[in-house]
Amino acid sequence: MAIALLSPTIARSRAAVINGSTKVVLRLVPELRSQPGEEVAIRAFLTVLAGIFLLSLLSLLVINTALNQDAFVLQRLKHEMNIVNDQRDAILREAAIKASPDTLSVAAIKLGMTPDGAPSFIDVSGVPNK
Repeated sequence: MAIALLSPTIARSRAAVINGSTKVVLRLVPELRSQPGEEVAIRAFLTVLAGIFLLSLLSLLVINTALNQDAFVLQRLKHEMNIVNDQRDAILREAAIKASPDTLSVAAIKLGMTPDGAPSFIDVSGVPNK
């Protein structure tokens, strides 16, 4: 029954093939264009795609810059920590040199202190020593 309905279409398509025409006689899907001769604007589509691509690329750039900003701060703080550690080590070395027994005895002599020969003790208990 369906083939009987399509028989005029089949006859026209055979005639088109014999005549060398490239026009399609039977269509399974409707035309995508609303009017004959109207083309889909490929340039507008490519512009939208390029805009989306550039927007995503720009957003990635902003995100990476924000993430790397903390890395610069961290690098600066590490450098400052190294400087402070070097200064602390220098101060500790200087304090160790000044606290050595030889340096302390020289400083005491310069102040006028004299070494005592024999130590003497004070007994506060009141019992005489033998």
